[in-house]
Amino acid sequence: MSNYLFGAVYIIEQDYTDEEMYRDIKNMANAGYNLITLWPVTNPWLAKSSHEWNFDATRKVLDICQSVNIKAILQLFGQNQAQEFMPDSALTAEMEIHDEYGDIVNENCYWANLNHSVVREYLDGYFRAAITYLKDHPAVFGWDMFNEAHFRSDDQWTIALYQEWLKKKYGAIEKLNYDWYRRYENFSQVRPIKRHSAYVIWSSLLPELDYERFRADNLTDICKWLYDTAKKYDPLHPIILDGTSGQIIAPQITLRNNDEFSTARIPDIYGATFYPKSWGKNYKETPWTASMYFSIPAWAAHKARKHYFVNELQTHTQSALTPGSEVSPFELTSWILMCIFTGAQGFQLWRWRPFLHGYQVTGRGLTRFDGSPNERSEAVANLLKLINSNDVFGSFKPEKPFVKIGMSYDIRLYFDSLLKWKDSFWAKNLEGWYRLFWEAGKSIGFTDISDLDDDDMRTPVLVLPSAIRISEAEARRLTRYVEGGGILVADGRMAAINEKAAAPSEGIPGEILSNLFGLREIDVSSGEYFIIGARRIPAPYMNQKLEVFDGAEVLAKMEDGTPAVVVHKKGEGRTLYINSFMGLLIQQDACREVSNLILSQMPKQGISVQKGQRVHLSFIESDSKKAMLAINFSDSAETIKVANIAAGKKLFEIFSGESNAVEAETELRLSACEAKIYIWDK
Repeated sequence: MSNYLFGAVYIIEQDYTDEEMYRDIKNMANAGYNLITLWPVTNPWLAKSSHEWNFDATRKVLDICQSVNIKAILQLFGQNQAQEFMPDSALTAEMEIHDEYGDIVNENCYWANLNHSVVREYLDGYFRAAITYLKDHPAVFGWDMFNEAHFRSDDQWTIALYQEWLKKKYGAIEKLNYDWYRRYENFSQVRPIKRHSAYVIWSSLLPELDYERFRADNLTDICKWLYDTAKKYDPLHPIILDGTSGQIIAPQITLRNNDEFSTARIPDIYGATFYPKSWGKNYKETPWTASMYFSIPAWAAHKARKHYFVNELQTHTQSALTPGSEVSPFELTSWILMCIFTGAQGFQLWRWRPFLHGYQVTGRGLTRFDGSPNERSEAVANLLKLINSNDVFGSFKPEKPFVKIGMSYDIRLYFDSLLKWKDSFWAKNLEGWYRLFWEAGKSIGFTDISDLDDDDMRTPVLVLPSAIRISEAEARRLTRYVEGGGILVADGRMAAINEKAAAPSEGIPGEILSNLFGLREIDVSSGEYFIIGARRIPAPYMNQKLEVFDGAEVLAKMEDGTPAVVVHKKGEGRTLYINSFMGLLIQQDACREVSNLILSQMPKQGISVQKGQRVHLSFIESDSKKAMLAINFSDSAETIKVANIAAGKKLFEIFSGESNAVEAETELRLSACEAKIYIWDK
């Protein structure tokens, strides 16, 4: 039997009575929940003054949790600092964040400057008071030290930290002057406000890139300080940090500055927050987008060797006037399963009861306004019964990926800087590559190419979408990956610049990568076509004119006869290169011939699948069993054809209880908007 950690966020409202809170948490326990996140930890409406922290209501809720065997995550730093560590009466103008573009641009959910020493004093005092008072309660599971970690400010204290960051990076001001093409005498003279000026970026992109890299590093430092502060007062309970999940694929990467592969290294448990139908998103029509979105923070946690929780998942509408953000029971349970199959070891829904006030009034929630459960909470309760009755969920992990998509926060920064931070298509190109392997039913992971580890080096296929910047160290590591037997795939102006944002003088993509891929760029063009079979296909965005070295094989050509798709063997492995941003074409499903050509170069191993374009598949495994999640997001029935599962196995479907004998090619049928989980012995 599984005892999967599962619950919902419960807001301790000043409007709730003790009787209401007992009823709510009892309902959660009856639905099978064994975990809850409580916020706010402090109860300011009970305090005698704005400078007093009171935890009496939280203590009562913890007593209720203990009585029904629910463990509680206490969220110390969430969405409203006035209800947490920073009384409004103490906050002065100089302690507030400052955004050079104006407050309307800033997406922070708080307004105190986390780099200000007095704000840090309040945070320390609040952590000390809350943790010391509550840590010994038997219902406490752990502490969420920073919900949706992000920070953006251009104040004088943050800029002073930036100047110190530059000093550490460059060592001497002469080195910065040389790389930046500037004329400073000391680091204290560097101010980032004019970094976008035309003749600054014409000389070097580094004034922009260094500041944005600093923002991410500064956020990581803030997270480390918060972690150390919490651990100082409670070294025993786990500390959780939540990312702003999938930040690297956000339309504007510079608004929240969270390098998840960096921040995930900090806590004991890395958490994620997901809102698949909010702020204009609706991933039901493109389930591969949802799969990618759910997967990125999971793989940041896996790479950091940290436990991984989903700490928030959307349950319903965003607010009173947000059509299109409604969540059906099928969507909610499907999202839960998709996240579990990314390796989430704990789960929290946002939230149990709907908002009663504020912008999100009437929004979210698994209950009616009076707190009574609704159809979504009933669907989740039924799902939990199945999860807890199958031991595959007790000790599972994601299947080892067939392919990993290699990226890095720096690559995205360098790419966007060349577009002057507007209309970036980096994420769309990456999504196309993800869709290619998702449609083929392959297990897909993510990794940071600046930190390739042994697990990465053993992955059969590594894809580098839009890898505009590759350092020399990364290039050498990628060479070892291919020589050791890996298949490395790249596209569109790979390594056009190096870590100094300079083009290689020996020609793109530089000497190391030219030798690895067996080619060199000799020119660029746009609006041209390449040919696959009898098909004339537009090269997305732009294309490179390539010369190929001896030993390289050309699989497809441009109309003018120059190479478009090139394979090159190196050591035990090989590379595949495409001379345009091919993910853009695949993302729109604009050319099936392109997908087929790429997949023909992939190794034939693992389970083989044929399925519809709106059927999601993913896999987990325990020591003795393997499980496949199949979700049909289509409004019509779909058939999945599965091959290469060992003969003699039985596929047991946990929802229906049906059993299917494995054949050479096993057909599995899904009704419209249906999810199934098939389990078999290894």
